[in-house]
Amino acid sequence: MHFTRFGITLHRLERNDLEMVRQWRNSPWVRPFMRYREFIEPAEQTRWFERLHTENDWYFIARAGEVPFAVFDIKAIDWTAGCGESGGFVGDPRFTGRPEPAQATLALMDFGFALLQLKSLQARYSSSRPRILRFNDQLGYIITHEGDDGFVYARVSAERYLHCAASLRKAAITLHGNSAVLTAAGPWLRKYLQQAAAPHLEDLELELR
Repeated sequence: MHFTRFGITLHRLERNDLEMVRQWRNSPWVRPFMRYREFIEPAEQTRWFERLHTENDWYFIARAGEVPFAVFDIKAIDWTAGCGESGGFVGDPRFTGRPEPAQATLALMDFGFALLQLKSLQARYSSSRPRILRFNDQLGYIITHEGDDGFVYARVSAERYLHCAASLRKAAITLHGNSAVLTAAGPWLRKYLQQAAAPHLEDLELELR
């Protein structure tokens, strides 16, 4: 499955992506900022992948053109509450500080709020990274508390995201247009989209392929 929006393609995680993700995850520019900081072995990575739930855990490789550069996810979705936990990290250090990770984050949140039609997203991120704190504030996240692990816990509703991130989304639409393309959606997602109401983002034109 691919979701293309704002010049970024979110490719749903597959088994043949696991070694690349493991190398990223163990790298010195990623591992120190994660809650779980142990070195991840191949077998452990495989077991983690096999435990992912098809409908509740949406992990993506973000690509700029053909170049993979990051992992983004909405996981542990509670469909009754309409809430999931979002996250991600840049695996290719060449993309740190570039616009592509921000574009991918906007694409992910549009996917969650428009296609999955979630009501809110939660997130956990390190309080030691001012750039991440500022960006998530721009996205509308409200910090609810700070854990003993040095991570803040935050939440944003669909309405607040659209209000707070309006200027970011407008800039992305100006550069890349308002179209989004969903390719090779699996049976569950196709059925869900058929049964759900139309995406409620006025500035998103969705094409199914």
